[in-house]
Amino acid sequence: MLEVTVTQAIEANVIDVLRNAVAEATVRAYGAEREYAVALCTTLPFAWYSVEHSDKSEGAKPVHAEKKALFKVLNAAKHTNPSTVWARVRKYAQEHVEGKPEGEGTTGEGEGESVGAKARRSLTLRFVEELTTLYKAGKNAESMSTKESDAHTYIASALQALGIDLTTIQS
Repeated sequence: MLEVTVTQAIEANVIDVLRNAVAEATVRAYGAEREYAVALCTTLPFAWYSVEHSDKSEGAKPVHAEKKALFKVLNAAKHTNPSTVWARVRKYAQEHVEGKPEGEGTTGEGEGESVGAKARRSLTLRFVEELTTLYKAGKNAESMSTKESDAHTYIASALQALGIDLTTIQS
């Protein structure tokens, strides 16, 4: 029979407490990073998560500014690798807008979804994609009737309502 000493029991309890603290911190960080990513989707240009470090375009400037601000607070908190946090935030934003890619496993609590289930596009993504296509068609049209011009104005307004900067849409 195994005898457990008081010291071993205390050490085991400390390990349990520390293990649980790691799990709770991970869950808090995960939630905070996801909330931050979703909030950035409403303030930064559409598809901001695809802006690379080397991108010097006008539309990339607010993304770089936000990244710099995040790195500043992470470095002040003595975070060991701010780049990994930024990478996760970008990934969470992309998942929020586009849905999880096929084969990434379950989302949510696992109810009714299986590994490899096809991710559905969010309604926001569908709106943005389809309205962008229509906006480009109208922008590139050589001429439009009054009704078409009015519709194009509404399409532009709809994109702006979704937080899309029309100057970032390339023909």
